[in-house]
Parts: sequence; structure tokens; C-alpha cells
Amino acid sequence: MVGYLVMKKLNWRNMTRNKYVLSTLLYLIVLSCKDYYNDAIQWTDNLESKLTIKEVQDLQPEFIEIDWENPKIVDNQKWYLIAKIKGNNDILGMSHYLVFIENSYQYRESKK
Repeated sequence: MVGYLVMKKLNWRNMTRNKYVLSTLLYLIVLSCKDYYNDAIQWTDNLESKLTIKEVQDLQPEFIEIDWENPKIVDNQKWYLIAKIKGNNDILGMSHYLVFIENSYQYRESKK
């Protein structure tokens, strides 16, 4: 009977320790997932106006995917969708576009 109670107590300690270790690992994993959303916005806002599409493509960071093949045409403007930002979990569901007029970068447009 005593042996059973000792084993039960040891198993409880092991389970508690395992929960602590797993919780710590999960916390570290979540912290290590970088969200590049702010970096992407900063990059687009710091692009010089009048850059060509080719120049912007050459400057495009690896954490942003832009749909260069299917621009949205608005008046005389071409809007290129930022299709994906690495690690982004935007709860507002914002869409961001790079706006070009006559193949010259103008600004970033954001819409809900």
C-alpha cells in the first residue's frame, strides 16, 4: 500500500513537471514566431516614390509576397496586392496594395 502511494505521488510530480516543461516549450515556440506585419508596412511606407515596378520588385523583402501578375486597375492606376506577409495573423483582415501610375510607384493603399 505504501509503495502504491509513493508511486502515485512520484507520477503526480512527473506529470506536473512535464506540464511545466511543455508549457514553457509552447511559450517559447509562440514567442519565436516572428510577425513581419510592421516590417512590411514600414518597407512600403519607406519606398521612394517614382520607383519603377522592376526596382520595387528588386527591393522586395523575402517576407512579403506580392501578386505582380494580377494588378487591380483603378482609373489610371495599377494596384498590386500584398498577398502574404510572413507570420501575419491580421485579425482585421486588411488588404494592402502598392499603387503605381504609369509604372511609377506612388504609395501604399490599405483597405478592409
